[in-house]
Formats: sequence, C-alpha cells, structure tokens
Amino acid sequence: MKKSIYSFLLIFVLIVVMLPLAAGAASSEIIDNAEIDAVINTDGTVNVTEKWTVSYINAADSFFRKFDIYSSDSALTLLQKYDEIKDVSVKIDGNTAPESPDGVNTYSFMKAADGKSYDIVINCPSAQITREYEVSYTICGAVKKNSGDADFSFMFIGKTFPYTSNNVTVTVHVPEGTDAERIGVPGDSDAVIDGNTVKFTAKRVYDTFAIDTYFEDSAFEPGALASYSSMAESMKKAKDAVVDVLPYIAAVIFVIAVILFVLMPDRLVRFSAEKRALKRVSANEQTDCLPGDISACQAYKILMPASRVKPKSTSKKVPALFAMAVLECIEKGYIIADDDKLIVGTPDNESAYILSVINFLKTFCEKSGNRYVIDKTFAEKVAAECSMRYDVMANYLASFYSLIPGADKKIFSKKAGSAVYEDIYMLKIAAAEMKKKPSFAECLANVSDGAKTGEVSVFAMLFASQSDKIFAASGSDGATALCNALSAMFSVYVKSK
Repeated sequence: MKKSIYSFLLIFVLIVVMLPLAAGAASSEIIDNAEIDAVINTDGTVNVTEKWTVSYINAADSFFRKFDIYSSDSALTLLQKYDEIKDVSVKIDGNTAPESPDGVNTYSFMKAADGKSYDIVINCPSAQITREYEVSYTICGAVKKNSGDADFSFMFIGKTFPYTSNNVTVTVHVPEGTDAERIGVPGDSDAVIDGNTVKFTAKRVYDTFAIDTYFEDSAFEPGALASYSSMAESMKKAKDAVVDVLPYIAAVIFVIAVILFVLMPDRLVRFSAEKRALKRVSANEQTDCLPGDISACQAYKILMPASRVKPKSTSKKVPALFAMAVLECIEKGYIIADDDKLIVGTPDNESAYILSVINFLKTFCEKSGNRYVIDKTFAEKVAAECSMRYDVMANYLASFYSLIPGADKKIFSKKAGSAVYEDIYMLKIAAAEMKKKPSFAECLANVSDGAKTGEVSVFAMLFASQSDKIFAASGSDGATALCNALSAMFSVYVKSK
C-alpha cells in the first residue's frame, strides 16, 4: 500500500515538473535571436529597428510583437511610461509587408481591446522554417527629464509578449554631441557603454526585459523631453502597497468593529459597575450574600465568563462549580444527611444544571429500596468511571457547565440590572479578601447546618487559587466519599483539557 502511495506521489511530482517543459516543447516557434537598435532623436522620440530570428517547428499562422501599456496593474513604472508607438513598418525575410488586417505576408497594428498592449500581428503562415522579421517603429514620450539628466527607460519585452526569447541585444544610440563621460546606467546593470552607445544583453528572457540609461540633456530641443516626478513614482508605489494590504486592513477594521459593537458594550457596563462597586467598598459598605434569586454557580459564571484566551483557567473551575451545585442541592433539601450517609432525593421543576447533578449522583449511588444513598463506596465507583471512561466524565462536566445560566441581557442593559452585577462584584471582592478559602468538606458541613451557598463564607470556595486542594478529605462516611469523588473528577477533567 505504501509503495503505491509513493509511486503515485512520484508520478504526480514528475507531471508537475514536466508540464512547463512539455508546454515549452509544444510551442510552434523558437526565438533564436533578437537584435534591437534604438536611436534617440533630439526631439525626444526614439526610432527603433528590431530583427527577430524565429525558427518554426510546427505550423503557426502569425507572429505577435506586443508592447505593454502603462496602467495601474501593469509591470511598467512611471519612468517606463510612454505616450504612444507610431510609424510602424514590417519586413518579412527582407521583403516589405503591407499593412492589412488579413492576407498572407501582411501585418496589422492596433491597441489591444483590453488596453494592455500595442499589438503588431505579422500574418505569415510558417512551418519547419526559420524566418527573419524586421519591425520598425517610433516611440514618443519615453525619454524624460530626471534629476537634471535625460533618461531613457523602456520595457522592450513586457508581460504581454507571449514568447521566450533567446540572445536578446538592445543597443541604445545616444544623440550626437552628448558628452560620453556623462552616460550612465543603474548600478545593478551589466550594460556596456562604448562611446555614444549603450548595449544591454540577455541570454534568455522568460518574463520581461527593460533597459535604463541616462545622459546629459543639452543635445535635446527645448521642451522635447517628457516630465517625470520621482515623487509621483513613490506615491504610486505607496498606493500599490496600500491596495495590496487593503484586504488585511479591512479584516482588521471588521474585527475592531465586532469588538466595539458586540463585545465592548458588555465590557463597558461591567467596567462601570465594577468601578462603582469598588467605590462602595472604599466607603466601608459591605455585602455578605448574593442578591435576589441568583445562585452561586450562576453568579460565578456572570463574573467569570468562559475565557477564549485562557480556556484552561475556565476548565479548572468546572469541577468546583459542580461541587458548588452539589452544595446548592443540599441547601434546597435535595440531598440530606442520614447518619454517615447522604440521601439523594428527586426535585420537581428545577434548573437544568441542578437536575443534571442529581441524575449524575444517582448513577453512582447505592440504591436501598426507593432511596439513593451516597455511602463510602460512592468514591470508588466514580473513580472507576474516571479511570475507565475519562472521556465520558470530561464530556459530562463540559455539558454541565453549559447548562449553568450566564449573564442575562437585562443585567447589562438596564440600570437595575447593572446594580445586580454591582452587588455580585462586591461579594467577589469580599471572597477574594478572605485569607483562607474554605474547602468543600467545610462548606458541606456548613451548608448542612443551614448556611447559604450565596454567603461569602461558602461562595469564597470558588476563588481558591488551587482548586484541587478544596476536595481534600479523610474518613469513611458519605461526605468524605463525595469529596474524594469530586477530587477524581477534577483530576480527569483538567487533564483532558
């Protein structure tokens, strides 16, 4: 099986590598040689004569000579921009070709329909023969005044030119009377300067081929040179850069908008309510119990919503919230003490998360008649489930957490609601200030004796820095077994995250 996969991958790679070669081999023509002479005139125009030697392997009807036109998405720079190409003439194997849109051994000259190029189409059906095409034309507006010099920068082979070209030579003839010492080329160019000529060469051109040379402008007629602004060039590059990153900027703006319009209103209401709560605490105002009918589990979820940034910090608290829900069941009388055992009852019309806790406990209780009993064997049953099917236990606790109601919209939409949050936050401050947080066993005893889960002495259990420590207990009664069971649940759930 592995050999078949490797063979398939090898064949796929070979196909990908060979496709470009196959495409090149299937081409009808090969450009053996291209000699381009560009004579710069004192009126700023450039007379160009090109000789293309083309070997035809397969049959082809036409040869296309294309020149890129400057646009916002072209490869040309502002320095390479020109006004027009005119006075075109063509020779085929030394014979002058007439201009005609059709017919054999003719040519046509036009601007492409998409506006991206000037096109010279030479209609010359050929097969298994080598032909020489001579193309002459005049470029207007290509020589520019740049930093006190005249500059001729032109892309002779652009993106729209459809062929790979071999042995390309461009010879630029600077106007007579120009100081040869003042002729130069960019530092990265390997062009050869000889008197008043500059020669550029390329062994093979797959993509584009541009030349650039500068010289003194004294030989030109007044007003002959086109204007060029390096500042405009810089602005164009900056604009292009902005266009390139625009999708990313839009994405960032969208994220900021979501934060501002979806998340921030809630955060702002929280912040102002928390600020008021701190002022009340500073004024020695105190609270020792949760307001209204908000349970301890719901209050914690309102205060500390699930964190997407630090999901593990939320995970560590889920077993503690389950323990608090057990305490809520005891507070409501659904779990009662009977000697050294705990008896689990069946509530009516309760919150989904409370019913979930009751049903979970019953699963591991010892059934005695019609009673569900938490005895000393309870911890062993829960620990066995954690050991054998930890994923089921982890999924249960995650589902339990989702059932706890969070912040009602009213809490952050109305003044009365934000006042409720203010009171809850004050209780959090009081709980956080307790030096020793109560353990689950201590809370279990206190709630069994009549304490409320909304009181700070019990609520503070949820703010213990080490959640696993709150389940430490020893003994042989049902309460101890419940503590040890919760400890096993904590270990399994936290390790699964």
